[in-house]
Order: sequence, then structure tokens, then C-alpha cells
Amino acid sequence: MFLASAPPGDVSSVLLEHILDSTLPFGVGVHSLMVLMALAVILGVGLWAVRKPTLKPRGVTLVLEIVVLFIRDDIVYPILGNERGRRWLPFFTGLFVFILFLNLIGLVPAFKAATGNIAVTSALAVIILVLIFGVGLARLGPWGFFKNLFPSGTPLAIGLFVAALEFLGTLIKCAVLSLRLFANMFAGHLAILSFLVLMMTVSPAFLVVSIPFAVFTYVLEVLISLIQALVFTLLSCLFIQMASTSHEESHE
Repeated sequence: MFLASAPPGDVSSVLLEHILDSTLPFGVGVHSLMVLMALAVILGVGLWAVRKPTLKPRGVTLVLEIVVLFIRDDIVYPILGNERGRRWLPFFTGLFVFILFLNLIGLVPAFKAATGNIAVTSALAVIILVLIFGVGLARLGPWGFFKNLFPSGTPLAIGLFVAALEFLGTLIKCAVLSLRLFANMFAGHLAILSFLVLMMTVSPAFLVVSIPFAVFTYVLEVLISLIQALVFTLLSCLFIQMASTSHEESHE
């Protein structure tokens, strides 16, 4: 009833209150708490699932095995190869599960979506950026890493210009990683809440339209949560592979 008689500014503040970060009484942000909770739950479930290794996994262990095999066979091994992929599999599996958990927990009414916060998605993108340069420099060396940016057979001036564009392109790709995840999660939650608020600000009779649309958007958000976790993991793996593989290796 408050929303029905509230000015548009008050409606907007109530709407955004369910999406934007807020500080708890003990000084910790809600989104920070969501991140810590995700880490604790993932670690706890992982330890619980492997407490008694069996040849025929069941329950949670079976679900985790399906996730690991999917990440291994459809993302990591095809991009990095079996040898390198074996070393990177734990990282990319953890990255996928972490982002997916944050996306899905944000759909629970009592919680907030940490991935709808640009600071959280930017932190994830910075980790990938550090790995891109760190792995590339460690595997190819400074000269090999620069040579990868410099197209062979081109004049020096043009080559330096292209290398600068490639360097900026790496930064832009990581920025897009952050923005894509943030925009999709933020916009989805905003759409769901907008439909629910609409029936209170326009007319109660509007619930005939707003409720079905809100439910449809909610179901769509579940699918988007999975897709965005998959896309972030896939592109991260691809960017790291591109930065740490020389042109000679890539043509073999």
C-alpha cells in the first residue's frame, strides 16, 4: 500500500534497495557477506562430498562430478589441452561454481545478488587480467609475450601500433567480462522488481499481467545465471590461453 501512494522517487528507492549493496549493523556490506558465504558453502560442500571417496558417486558428489566433467571436457581441455588443462581444471571449476552460486543465491528473496555489483564483477575481471599477464610472461618470457602482440613481417611503426592495440584490447576484454556479468544480473533483478512494483503503482488489477511476466523473467534469470557463469569461465580460459601461447604453437 505504501508503494501505491508513494512518489516516484520513493518507489525508486524501495526498488533499488533490493538490488544495491547495503551495510549491515556490524559494518560489513551485504554483497561482501554474500561472497564470504559463497566461499564457505562451496568449500564446505566440497569437503563434505569428498569425505568418503567411492567409485559410484551419489547425491551431491554426483552433481559435483558432473560439473567437473562438463568444465573439463567442454571448456578447459579443448582450449588448453590435456596437459595444461589438468593443472588449470581446479581453478576454472571453482570459478564457474563460485559465479553460478552468487548468481543463483541472488534470486532468493532474502538475499542479494553480489554479481549485480560492479565492484564484485570487476574484482573477478582483475583476477583474470593478472593471470593473463602473469601466465603469459611466465610461460613465454617478456620478449616472447611482447612478440605475441607484435605481428611478424610488419614495419616497426605499424607493429608497435598494433601491439599497443592488442595490449589495450586485453584490458578492454577484461572490462567487458566485468560489465557483461554485472549488466545481465543487475538488469534481470531490476526487471523482476519493476513488474512487481508496477501492479502497485498503476493498478492492483495489473497483477494479471505483472505476475506472469515477473515469474517468466525469474525463470529466465535462472537460465541467464547459468549462461553468464559459463560465458565468464569460457572467455577467461580462452583469454589466458591466447596470452600464453606463441604464434608458432597455435599453428601447430
